[in-house]
Amino acid sequence: MNHLIKVFLFCILLISLSSQAQRIGVVLSGGGAKAAAHIGVLRALEENNVPIDYITGTSMGAMIGALYASGYSIAEIDSLIRSDEYVRMAQGNIDEEMRYFFKEYEQDAGMGTLKFASGKFINSSLPTNLISTGLLDFNLMRDLSSADAAANYNFDSLFVPFRCLAADVEEKREVVFKEGHLATAVRASMTYPFYLSPIRVDGRLLFDGGLYNNFPSNVMYHEFMPDIIIGSNVSNNEEPPDEDDILSQFKSMVMYETNFDAICDQMIIIEPDLVIGTFDFVDAGEAIRAGYMQALVQMDTILAATDRRISEEERSESRKRFRSRFKPMVFNNVTITGVEKSEKVYVKQFFERKSETISINKMRRTYFRVLADDQIKSAFPSATLNKQDEYYSLNLNIRKEKNIGLTAGGNFSSRPINVGYIGLRYNFFGRVGSSIHANSYFGKFYGSAHADMRFDFPFSIPVSIEPGFTFNRWDYFRSFATFFEEVKPSFIVINERYGGLKIKIPVNNKGRLEMHSNYARIEDEYYQIENFLATDTADRTRLDAGVFDLAYVRNTFNRKVFANSGTFLKLRAKLVTGEEKTLPGSTSLVNDTTYIYHNWLNAKVSYVNYFSKFGPFTTGFMLEGVLSDQPFFDNYIASVISAPVFQPIPESQTFFMPQFRAHSYAALGFMFITSFSESLDLRIEGYVFNALRQIKQDELLQPEYKAEWKPYYIGSANLVFESPIGPISLATNYYQGKEKPWSLVFNFGYLIFNRSVRND
Repeated sequence: MNHLIKVFLFCILLISLSSQAQRIGVVLSGGGAKAAAHIGVLRALEENNVPIDYITGTSMGAMIGALYASGYSIAEIDSLIRSDEYVRMAQGNIDEEMRYFFKEYEQDAGMGTLKFASGKFINSSLPTNLISTGLLDFNLMRDLSSADAAANYNFDSLFVPFRCLAADVEEKREVVFKEGHLATAVRASMTYPFYLSPIRVDGRLLFDGGLYNNFPSNVMYHEFMPDIIIGSNVSNNEEPPDEDDILSQFKSMVMYETNFDAICDQMIIIEPDLVIGTFDFVDAGEAIRAGYMQALVQMDTILAATDRRISEEERSESRKRFRSRFKPMVFNNVTITGVEKSEKVYVKQFFERKSETISINKMRRTYFRVLADDQIKSAFPSATLNKQDEYYSLNLNIRKEKNIGLTAGGNFSSRPINVGYIGLRYNFFGRVGSSIHANSYFGKFYGSAHADMRFDFPFSIPVSIEPGFTFNRWDYFRSFATFFEEVKPSFIVINERYGGLKIKIPVNNKGRLEMHSNYARIEDEYYQIENFLATDTADRTRLDAGVFDLAYVRNTFNRKVFANSGTFLKLRAKLVTGEEKTLPGSTSLVNDTTYIYHNWLNAKVSYVNYFSKFGPFTTGFMLEGVLSDQPFFDNYIASVISAPVFQPIPESQTFFMPQFRAHSYAALGFMFITSFSESLDLRIEGYVFNALRQIKQDELLQPEYKAEWKPYYIGSANLVFESPIGPISLATNYYQGKEKPWSLVFNFGYLIFNRSVRND
């Protein structure tokens, strides 16, 4: 009996040794969007019960490998990579619900901003990354930190032992990660130069591991010594540099050649045939299918080389056991690094809340509010589990934004409405976030100067206080000129000067309350007849007034102009009280200077919604209405100039059209958009405007109301290309009631002006 027991135990030992004799490692190359093919390869291996005992990866291969090593199933990884959120992450965008409208500045005509630090310029002002990494950084932390903690920050203790590598460009060597924060290791491995910003790990500035080793089969061999290596490769070495291609020259200088061949006899390489671009993550599904099909082509070879199998039930049970050790991501502590003490206080205030713990979802919202602050360039997050209380601690490594920003832009047009724009911002970072901002518009039609200071207090209910002043000038000349036509003399010139205080308070993420209190001097120069002579003198009307308004604004538009998704809502109430002084000119029928005291209330609602999308087609509508008890001014022209105006398309802001001005009105519009690509839209828009009481001119050039139903229409057909620096548009527009109702206009840039105290 004892002999039989010994034989039985010996057989068990042999079986055990046999089952452990062959270990299989999987190597995943870099390759950007093409690396999604690795998901298809992993799926094919699982479906054929091929064990995966170790994983190494570089760049995008590191991310997919890390997800698998963290216990995510192939279906979950596939779903993540194909999701809209991961596409936005790759493009440097954020989830729309995380956009923090409270922190956004007033829209301007800027087309590009150069940021630099005091005392530094060229060497520190060039951007080091094309896209924002906020969503990528947070999602890696969210998706990998639970596995991190379950493995006690040792990559050998993950669901599958894992290695990834980054490039230390200072020491000119690769860095292999085997412990620490998994999200940090993966983020370092993915830092493609000039696309993603680099990060520091243990004091070293690290870049994409693909610079030195884009197919880490040697790391697999030396770290794990598996019996069989299966490689999934979607990359190759760069072509020799071209004398006319600076990017190829740069790559040649910094990248080392990678060995994509089998490093041993027991290695099988799968190479899916793909033609998608490195950053074309929208086509991830195509890459996944290609990887799966190519793995199936070579599956007979793989199965012949491997004698171990693991059933789906065994793999699922093992994955389940590992994930059962995950702790919910709830935070009870936040630490700030990378900035001075007073700056830490400022950032920490974003997180001060009454509750002692913060869920991952609430932390996500707060994190993106931190990133939205103009003082902060980046905030790299890492989460560490405290074993005593089983809560996580968040560390944010803050990088300050450069404190000087120079913005240039404007609009170039086929009509004489060209305008240049320049803006300057200087930031102060301390216990209170503050900045000084100034800008100028310069052109014949529009000129402006503006300056303000902004103080941000990140209390539990954040508050922004902005004192400032603005000077605006609009010059409406009587001409429909193109480049080649003569511009006739001005017939209406509007000057605004106002200064005061603006206070803003957020309403959730997408809205804000705005309170404005200003003292304004508005001076209008105009002629009361159309056929004035060069020798005629203009009438002058001046209004000195206090202007107080309260507004709720909600904006989720995807673009400054020509939006094709999102909504805009503005509810505003305004009180104006002041004195009008009118000095008659030579075209007036009266000679006496008049003084009139005015006060009135004005309420306005504007709502735009791009509400439905069917493939390339988008529809939207617009509602706008004004109710006011505004009185007449001294004469008809002065009354019309001071009345609220309907200007639904950019070009309409450049015409003076009395038929679209009224003290009270209602307007409705519809937009139909065909998107040929992400950057090219055809917009068809139609609007109808009706004054509740039209302002008409009597025989004495005085204003009078005429209560009749008389709608006026505006139509537009506009082809818009969204270039990297601003929109390029060619539009045919129609304005009913205009002397020449049709216009054909080309614009490059933004027809955006500083806020008007009268018509905002």
